[in-house]
Amino acid sequence: MSANRYFQHAFEVLESLRLDTSTLQEVAQVFAEAIVQDKLIYTFGTGHSSLLAAEGLYRAGGLACVSAILEPSTTSELGMIAGSSFERLQGQATLILERYPITAGDVLVIYSNSGVNALPVEMAQEARARGLITVAVMSLQYSKQAPVTSKTAQTLGDVADYVIDNHVPPGDAVVEFYNDTLRAGAVSNVAGAFIWNALVAETVALLEEKGVKAPVYISSNMPGAKEHNKVLVEKYRRRIRHL
Repeated sequence: MSANRYFQHAFEVLESLRLDTSTLQEVAQVFAEAIVQDKLIYTFGTGHSSLLAAEGLYRAGGLACVSAILEPSTTSELGMIAGSSFERLQGQATLILERYPITAGDVLVIYSNSGVNALPVEMAQEARARGLITVAVMSLQYSKQAPVTSKTAQTLGDVADYVIDNHVPPGDAVVEFYNDTLRAGAVSNVAGAFIWNALVAETVALLEEKGVKAPVYISSNMPGAKEHNKVLVEKYRRRIRHL
């Protein structure tokens, strides 16, 4: 069954991630330190990667200090074809970042499977210039094959402070059909969600070691969640635009 073939490919990607944790641990240290200093963790992605940016925002079991950058031109709000075009246009990063109250010491996680499109690259460059710590989540293998559209001919991996390889093969889809002339079943969002929640878990563990209470939301359907979450919302609401 092809569903089983997809599962096997997805499992192989996740197993590769499980065995490649050095950068993830470093980034979790960055997250923990940012939280101790009362900084925000921003997330950004274009097209389907914007779904990964949204994964971190107001999530049960997730960090309350996460602010997703969700501009209409970078999500599906204006249409997926339009969003795909916008991510290749240059000169948008400054305008987008100015719409959020970013400060030096904040962290920006940028999802871009290929890592070659202009907007994700420029977001990393502009964020670093403003004193943010940048983290790329991307496929290093894919970035070596895809044509670069950034003005400087650099990839996201070239300009980010930290790079987490999602181990997704070029083209994203993994299940072969028609004598391998066509593939279906993308795995980048599976890998991206896994990476993000693994980062959250590692960050909370580090904060626990430091004796710092992690700002983590509880599912609203669990006992005591309303009171617990209200405190976190009141702390971050004015700083997180899409909360």
